[in-house]
Amino acid sequence: MLSCASRGSELTYVPVSELRTDPISGRKVLIVEGRAGRPSDFLVPSSTPARQAAAEDNCPFCVGAERQTPSPSLEVFDKVGNWQVRVIPNKYPAVAAHLTIPESSGVQSPFSPPEQAYGAHEVIIESARHVQDVTEISVEQLATVLQVYRDRLKHWSTDPQIRYVQIFKNVGFAAGATLEHIHSQVVAFPFIPAALENEMRGASEYYQRHQRCLVCDLLAQELDQRTRLVFEEGQFAAFCAYAGRQPYETWILPTKHQSDYRELSNDDAFSLAKVLNQVLRKLHVVLPELSYNLLLRTVPFGEEESAPYHWHLEIVPRTTHLAGFEWGTGLFINPLSPERAAKMLLEAAV
Repeated sequence: MLSCASRGSELTYVPVSELRTDPISGRKVLIVEGRAGRPSDFLVPSSTPARQAAAEDNCPFCVGAERQTPSPSLEVFDKVGNWQVRVIPNKYPAVAAHLTIPESSGVQSPFSPPEQAYGAHEVIIESARHVQDVTEISVEQLATVLQVYRDRLKHWSTDPQIRYVQIFKNVGFAAGATLEHIHSQVVAFPFIPAALENEMRGASEYYQRHQRCLVCDLLAQELDQRTRLVFEEGQFAAFCAYAGRQPYETWILPTKHQSDYRELSNDDAFSLAKVLNQVLRKLHVVLPELSYNLLLRTVPFGEEESAPYHWHLEIVPRTTHLAGFEWGTGLFINPLSPERAAKMLLEAAV
C-alpha cells in the first residue's frame, strides 16, 4: 500500500518495499519502488532498437497480400464480403502435428526421452487494415476478435489429444513482436503448461478450504477497497494485479464466476471489448512507448466443470527487463506498486 510520513505540515511519500505472493499461482514478487518515483522511469526509451517489423507495403497480413500466407483455417467477413478477421497456420510453429523422433539408442541416460511436440500454432490476423494495436480498431471489431478467440477454443477442444490452448498477443518490440500488423497467436498443447497447473492448484486448494472461488473473493475485495481498481463496466472489471510482475500489470475478469472462456456470449464479448479498449487507452497515456503481452487464462479442456478456476485476461506491459537477479532467483522485481499504478491509470484521461 502507499504510505506517507508526516514532516511538520508536509506529507512525504514513502516508497513501497514489500515481498508479495500472488494468491493464485504462488509466484513471489518484490515490490521495490526505491527512487522510481515518476512514470517516465519505466518507459521503454525511444532509443530502443527499431522494431523488427515489416513496412506496410511489404506486410503479409494486409488485405491484398493473402497469397503470402497459408490458407486460412477461418475467415470472418463483413456484410459486403470483405474479410475482417483471418485465422491462418503459423509459418514458423512452436509445435507441429507431425514430427519424427529418432529411435532410442538403448543407452541408459538420466535425461527423459524427448516427446513429440504435438499441437497446433495459429495466427489470428485481427484487421485487414495495417494497424498496430486494438485501440486503433473499433470496439465492434475487437468484439469480433474476442469471439474468434472463443471459437478457436471450441474448435481445438474437439481434438481429443489437446488439453489446453494458450491465446496471447505480443505488441511492440519489447514484447517480442516481429510483425507490427495487429494479430494474436493460438498455441494448442496436449498437456497443461506448468504456469496454469500452478494456478489451478492454488484455486483448487482455496476452494477445498472455503468452498468458494478464490478469484471471486479477490475480486469482491478489490471492488470493495478500490485501491487497485482501474475500470469497471457491465459484467467485467479491471484492476492492477496485487503481485504484478511488471509495472501496470492489469487483469480483466468477469465479475460473475465463469471458468471457461468458451461460455462467453456475443453480448459479453462486446462488453469485454469496451473494457479492454479503455484499459489499453489508459496504458498508452501513462506509457507512450507501450509494449505489452496479452494472455488469456481459461480452464483446460476436460475440466470445464472445475468450479475453483476463474478465467481472466492478463495485460503485462513490458517496461523492465529480466536480468541476473530474476534468472537466478525466479523472483520478479516490480519498481512500481500496483496501488500507485492503479491511481495513475484511473487519472489517465482518454
